[in-house]
Amino acid sequence: MKSSIHHRLIVPVQARGNVGKSTTLGALAGWLEQHAVEWRGFDLDPDHQSFARLFPEMVTLAPLGDEPEGDLIKLLRGCTGRPVTLIDPRAHLSGFLIRSFEMIRFPELYGSAEGRVTVLLFPADDLEVMTDLDQTVSQLGGAVDYVVVKNRGRAPRTRMFDGSELEAELQSLDAAVLEVPALLSLARNHLAALEADLGRGISHVEAVVNGDLALDPLVRMVIEDWTKVLFRRLDRIAGKLLPTDLAVKINPEPMAPLMSVPARRGAKINRGNL
Repeated sequence: MKSSIHHRLIVPVQARGNVGKSTTLGALAGWLEQHAVEWRGFDLDPDHQSFARLFPEMVTLAPLGDEPEGDLIKLLRGCTGRPVTLIDPRAHLSGFLIRSFEMIRFPELYGSAEGRVTVLLFPADDLEVMTDLDQTVSQLGGAVDYVVVKNRGRAPRTRMFDGSELEAELQSLDAAVLEVPALLSLARNHLAALEADLGRGISHVEAVVNGDLALDPLVRMVIEDWTKVLFRRLDRIAGKLLPTDLAVKINPEPMAPLMSVPARRGAKINRGNL
């Protein structure tokens, strides 16, 4: 049984890019703000700056230099400054992250300060991706918490993961699963065009609540529905994402059953006139 957690560090550990990690972290940040949770973020991808562009006041752009492990260790030292810290690494930094963790025994060190690391994993039907995830879990083991993120917009199927030994190992480590609903391309394209026009990032939450944005009302409704669904799913795994005292305050909404009405052929027509 883990002791009370006062700090959370949430970080994707993934060698392959284009898996949806920045989208997931952006949604996580919006969810944290909805629940009035203090957080800070670091964007380690100077080329795209996706996370920093979405939350310029909360996220520090922190590109790594010639000694990436040293830069990462400096960054990790400050992870007790807020209840939650989010790190968005660029692709192919997973090896440096794990090496930095190992060099200073960071999960244990962070644990001594009542902190806990949550690693986000993004399975896909790709041998390289699955080998990378296997190595990550083998190296970190039970020293961290895991959230398996299934982003159907980026990886419609995860047959190489589902029912695998890796899935069973993660289940034994009490990993949570987050299903990210696919946002309609109509909404994605409108949002991207608006970002280009304004020259800045627009989070999904801002797209919903900022009525001054020139966004089609129907597109706004699509984004609002997507955000509500994802936030309800985040509520259900709050114990893997928040300090203990904050997680217990969140009461997830029960899953609403899908409406299903059996069709009866010709039930409402006037059959007397047939």
